[in-house]
Amino acid sequence: MTHAVGAPAVYVEGSVFRHVVALTALGSLGLMAIFAVDLVNLLYISLLGDEVLTAAMGYAGAVLFLIVSIGIGFSIGVTALTARRIGAGDRAAARRVATSGLVISFAATTVLTLVLAAVLDPCLSLLGAEGREFEVTQHFLWIAMFGMPLLALSMAMGGVLMAFGAPRMTLWINLAGAGATAILDPIFIFGLDMGVTGAAIVTVLIRFVGLAVGWYGLVPRLNALARPTAEGIRRDVGPLLAIAFPAILTNLATPVSNMLVTAYVARFGTEAVAGWSIIGRIYPLCFAGIFALTGSVGAIFGQNVGARRFDRVRKTLADSALFTAIYVVVIWMLLFLGTDAINWAFQATGRVAEMIAFYCLWAAPTFIFTGALFVANAAFNNLGFASHSTLFNWGRATLGTLPFCWLGVWHGSANAVILWWSIGAALFGLPALWLARRSIDRLAASA
Repeated sequence: MTHAVGAPAVYVEGSVFRHVVALTALGSLGLMAIFAVDLVNLLYISLLGDEVLTAAMGYAGAVLFLIVSIGIGFSIGVTALTARRIGAGDRAAARRVATSGLVISFAATTVLTLVLAAVLDPCLSLLGAEGREFEVTQHFLWIAMFGMPLLALSMAMGGVLMAFGAPRMTLWINLAGAGATAILDPIFIFGLDMGVTGAAIVTVLIRFVGLAVGWYGLVPRLNALARPTAEGIRRDVGPLLAIAFPAILTNLATPVSNMLVTAYVARFGTEAVAGWSIIGRIYPLCFAGIFALTGSVGAIFGQNVGARRFDRVRKTLADSALFTAIYVVVIWMLLFLGTDAINWAFQATGRVAEMIAFYCLWAAPTFIFTGALFVANAAFNNLGFASHSTLFNWGRATLGTLPFCWLGVWHGSANAVILWWSIGAALFGLPALWLARRSIDRLAASA
């Protein structure tokens, strides 16, 4: 059945906290599905019993996270622009912007992926990969990374569905990919005896599954896209990049920070990198709700800004911060209670198991401050203050990472590197949240 041009501005009425919880829950499930793809790959690779392969997946994950962050930036831009048009009641403009956003997102991510492929070897060397680890990582990425523009396109589709008030369809895009991974990974890795090569091939194949689901939701279900035109793309590329480019710069700070931590952890050997590889898959999955919140509540911010409901914009910021605090405390408790289960699942022993246990107990709770920063980012990106989120995130990735990781090295362990990195990142959350509230007040006064 084909619906009307788009859903009404559903987020300008009703409980803001309910909207925040509903969209973030659906968005986090979708993002968890994306991160679960990497986690399932790592889980199956770890069953091969070779720590070099596990470490190689850690290096690969740091590189792929870079491209995922670019895709998230574009999806934030597409969501914000489309939601504003819907909030203002202009459905035709919303369809045009959505279509242009998909085209621009795919084209730009393709170019950026090719650039990254050209400098892949020096990047892996800077991360600390060498010998067999380098060769395995390089082989995996040469296959897997060329499916990333397709992932960026499906993420942009999810943003459009979110803006049109159909978040459940966004969830199905990502769940379909995760489900396909769970089915295909054992077949390619073990059944066809392809190992890491099989995992890389599956990473590309599942992108087509997500695209098929997204297309079904956007075209037959919602009729949310218009026919793309060169004029429309030229008209929309400027406003889209005005939001997406700062959002991309903001999101790139996280993988850059992860790469720096990987390089510091690599000083303590293959076991340390293997432990960090597992942690690097666990924390994005567990804290997917916080990562998802930046993009998910953008539709709420966007529609209420478009409708000039600044009281609800302030409430969105406050309720998002409350949701973040509750979420992090719950996840911390689950990680603490589930440490043994995590080590068992990944067959982690010795130093690797110690690193995982240390992270779950001491480093995980500091994510509450990172969550505050992500809430502020959501406000900045959708209210016209995207440069603020760029400044805070890069401050976290540089001043909050380099000197603190050095302190960890000085203390002489990979665990110390992880703890000091967590402390450094925590210093930027509350100031960013305060500035976001001030920015809303300024915007309301000028309007």
